[in-house]
Amino acid sequence: MNASRLPWGSDRGSNPIQMAVIYPFVIILILILLQGIMWAYARNAAYSSARAGVAAGRLYGATPGDGAAKAKHVLDDVGSSLLTDRAVSTDGSTPEQLRVRVDARALSMIPGIPGIHVHATVSGPIERWTTAGAP
Repeated sequence: MNASRLPWGSDRGSNPIQMAVIYPFVIILILILLQGIMWAYARNAAYSSARAGVAAGRLYGATPGDGAAKAKHVLDDVGSSLLTDRAVSTDGSTPEQLRVRVDARALSMIPGIPGIHVHATVSGPIERWTTAGAP
């Protein structure tokens, strides 16, 4: 039977047109999903380096600079290819409490758009020698 005589007409050639309309949205959705995964990994890398910095800097005899150096080292190991504009700070630390803050920017999957800013702040008490009954 001839396609022009069918009551519903011919659908010939409609599939490539549908794909041409749908594929850009599918690709954008995949890019958004990958960007979300990269952001989550970048946030985890920033938090891990801040946690390692606090663990190193709160040891007996260590300084906040030791914690910052450890955080920078871990950040370079874990996030060197994923994080840009990396910065580590121990601002807000006191003689009793160490605070390490890591700021960075995750890479962007979309050209021309800057990456998402990620930061992590971890704090912990600094180990010190005390005597019984002393605060």
